[in-house]
Amino acid sequence: MKLKLNIALALTLTIAAVMQSHGQDLPMACVGSIERYWVKGLNGHSNFTWKITDPDGNVVPSSFYTLIDRGDTIQVDWSEALKGGIYTFEVVEYPDYVGCGAGDPYRQNIVLNSPTINIPFEGVPTSVAVCYGDRASLDPGLFKSYLWQDNSTNRIYYTGDAGTYQVRLIDEKYSCSYNEIEAKINPLPLIKLGNDTVLFGNQTLTLDVSDPKFQLYNWSTGDIVPSITVDAQPGNQTVWVKITDVNGCKNADTILISSINYEELRIPHAFTPNGDGINDKWYFPAPPLGTQIQQDLYPYFDNIQVRIFNRWGRLVWESNSDFIAWDGKDLKGEPLPMDSYHYMIRLTVKGKTFSYKGSITIVR
Repeated sequence: MKLKLNIALALTLTIAAVMQSHGQDLPMACVGSIERYWVKGLNGHSNFTWKITDPDGNVVPSSFYTLIDRGDTIQVDWSEALKGGIYTFEVVEYPDYVGCGAGDPYRQNIVLNSPTINIPFEGVPTSVAVCYGDRASLDPGLFKSYLWQDNSTNRIYYTGDAGTYQVRLIDEKYSCSYNEIEAKINPLPLIKLGNDTVLFGNQTLTLDVSDPKFQLYNWSTGDIVPSITVDAQPGNQTVWVKITDVNGCKNADTILISSINYEELRIPHAFTPNGDGINDKWYFPAPPLGTQIQQDLYPYFDNIQVRIFNRWGRLVWESNSDFIAWDGKDLKGEPLPMDSYHYMIRLTVKGKTFSYKGSITIVR
C-alpha cells in the first residue's frame, strides 16, 4: 500500500487529501501484511523521523518497521502481534538547509484491521439466502484481492452450509479489511397430501395444503388455489401439487387415489343372526381385501336389488331400490334355518349395472 502523507513545512508544502475507499475515512491495512508508506517533502534534501502509536497510545517498537533512504519511506510489518484498531503515524522533516529547522509534526491515522477487530468495507452484502439443497454464492463485489477463511482466493465463495464466512479484501487503492457474509439456508416448505387412498362410488377427497407462508400453488389438475376436491373416477388418479413459499423455496408432494373395480367387489359368504350383536346381519358388498376402505359401501350405490333363494330355488327374501341389510328372516319375518342360500345382486352406480351371483350361509 502506498499512502501519500504530505508534510506541511514553512509554506513550501501543501497537505494533500487523504485517499478514501468505499466510503471509509481512513486508509486501511490488514494484520499479517507488510506495507510501505511515504511522504513528500524536500525528498533527497531532508531526513524524516517516524513515530507510530497503537490504539492504546503506546509507541510501536521500531522492530516493527524499517526506514528506507533518508526516512521518506517507511516499511511496516503489520505483525499478528499488533492488535487491530487505529494507529497514528507522526512524521517530522529535518531539512538540510541551514536555518530551516524541523518542520511541524504531521499526523495521519491508519486503520489496522484484524479478523476480530476491523472496519469492514461498505457495499459488501452481509448475508445471502438460498433454499435447502442449493449452494449460496457469496460475492463481496469487485476488489483486487480476496482471501477467504479457508485460504481460497476466488471472488465468489460457494457453500451449501449455513454459517458466517469471513473474507479479507484489498481494494483498488490497496486498502485492506475483513468482511463477513452470512449464508442463510432456508428450509424447504413442508407439504403433505396424505397417504395414498381409495375412493369409491360418489366419494370425494379434499386436498388442502394452505399455509400463510405459501405464495404459489400449482396442481396437476391445473388449479392454482390452496385446496381442491377430487372426485372418484374410473381407474387410478395421481395428483400432485407444487408450491413456492415466501422465501422462493419450492417443494412438491404426490398422492395416488385408487378406484375400486365394481366387478370385483367382495360379497361376504356367511353371517350369524343369533342376536349376540356380532355379525347379526348380512351387509354387502364389502370392500375388497387389502384396500384401505373401512366404511360400508352400499350408501354409494344408486340402486341395489337383492334376491335370496333356498336350495330348492324358492325365493325366500328380496329387497329393491334401497339397501336393506338381511337379518336372516324370510319374507314373512320368520327366521330361516341354518343353511346355505343363493343370492342374485344387481348394483347400479353412475348409470352402470353390475351383477353378482353366489351363496350365503346362515350360521346359528
